Amino acid sequence: MLFLHFEIGDDAFALSAERIVEIVPLVGLRSMRHAPAAVIGSFEYRGRFIAVVDACLLELGRPAHRRLSTRIAVVRHPNHEATLFALVVEHATEMLDLAPEVFAPFAPGPRGLIQRLELEDLLSAELLAYLAGEAVQA
Repeated sequence: MLFLHFEIGDDAFALSAERIVEIVPLVGLRSMRHAPAAVIGSFEYRGRFIAVVDACLLELGRPAHRRLSTRIAVVRHPNHEATLFALVVEHATEMLDLAPEVFAPFAPGPRGLIQRLELEDLLSAELLAYLAGEAVQA
């Protein structure tokens, strides 16, 4: 099974390629008013604007470093397959072919141990609802 290898701070993660539509370079983003803090903007992707979540901002409280290896991963929403959003992730330059069962919870990676990450583990239910365009009950 293919996984995108990326980092959040000093930790390495693997996201299943089944969730990923495309990896694109870091592009300029448009601001989104009234968006949750981790949603850093949107960009036009194949004729529609999609929200962009910064994984480092979400997990570490700081934005992702702007490097050549920082990428935007366009992903399918876990609860709404037709809904796309994007994740900004650091050091996203490799795909790994690993059996899912090797994660127990870590697997050997190119520069040390990596942990499998599901979108539902990274994003809160409230953020997932926002990204799906659902009204959030207060």
